[in-house]
Amino acid sequence: MSHPDRDQADEDKPLESQLRDALRPLAPDDAFTQALLATLAERSREPQREAAAQPAAERRRERRARGFPQWWLAVGMAASLLVAVGAVQHRGTLRERQQGLEARREVIEALRVTTQKLDLAYQAVRTQTTPPAAGNPGV
Repeated sequence: MSHPDRDQADEDKPLESQLRDALRPLAPDDAFTQALLATLAERSREPQREAAAQPAAERRRERRARGFPQWWLAVGMAASLLVAVGAVQHRGTLRERQQGLEARREVIEALRVTTQKLDLAYQAVRTQTTPPAAGNPGV
């Protein structure tokens, strides 16, 4: 149950003060502290036990595997090189495609002009020749 005087006092306090009171630091109880220290002590002993159980060759292999930033550096450089080569190839392919499309446009324009010229020549030949006789349709 809430107390009427306390409710009135809480309403008068600014929100910041209420939050500060609600979130003030508390000291952990002794049981929590003992459990935490026991867990940390147990975890700190585990790697020593594992290291003692492993043969020396395995430990060296693990150290080498962990200490290979040069290997990752080489992989990163190779990947960067592949991306760069791919980008250059792609740019060249795009340029070739553009040139091909331009050549196609030029061929289509040349065919259009040639068709117009042939039509003019055909009409000129047709108008200059005499009409075929009624019995001889001509070729």
